[in-house]
Amino acid sequence: MVRSRGGEGVSPDLLREVLAEAGIPDFPGAVEQLALHANEMLRWNRSIRLTAITDPAEVAVKHVADSLLLLRFAPFPGRILDFGSGAGYPGIPLALYLPGARVTVLEASVKKCAFLSRARRMLQLSNVVVVQGRAEERIRLPLPPHDHIVTRATASAGEVIPLLSPYLADGGRFLFMMGPGARESAPGDLPGTVTRRERFHLPRGMGEREIVEIEPAYL
Repeated sequence: MVRSRGGEGVSPDLLREVLAEAGIPDFPGAVEQLALHANEMLRWNRSIRLTAITDPAEVAVKHVADSLLLLRFAPFPGRILDFGSGAGYPGIPLALYLPGARVTVLEASVKKCAFLSRARRMLQLSNVVVVQGRAEERIRLPLPPHDHIVTRATASAGEVIPLLSPYLADGGRFLFMMGPGARESAPGDLPGTVTRRERFHLPRGMGEREIVEIEPAYL
């Protein structure tokens, strides 16, 4: 098992506290891997902008725990597409917690994809595929159908659903992760059906998160 280095940054103990407050289980070895990913992100962040969140507690809450709130929408059989993955949230935490799933992390930035590839190797995540490109360039992205497409505040649901529906398997679903600022623009008149939505309080009083599950309408 790869272990995190050093005494600073996001410690496994901090993550355990935050995940326990969020009601997220601590599987053997997973917290150490989550800490390694988070600290490598902060190290790279000194050279390339991966995140505006650099306080260890905020990283633990707003990146790691936030990503794993998606587990409330389990099960996740098949393939997961993380659209606009950035530094790998939520795709990499999901891959760690769902070793039986195939996770594609899709990111337009070449530099961010270099980090994602580094994280994949460091964490030995054989169930993760890193893809660099833009979803609108469909000819250049020969992606297989995915059973679940997840995204964190990359664009409105009305924009994302038509754009990514070609990459969704029949019977698949979208999972949109939205902060309180996006609540007023939450899905309404959409090419799909809202089948579930839940609001969560983030640990340590760091705000709220709303997750909306949508099944697209196929014409």
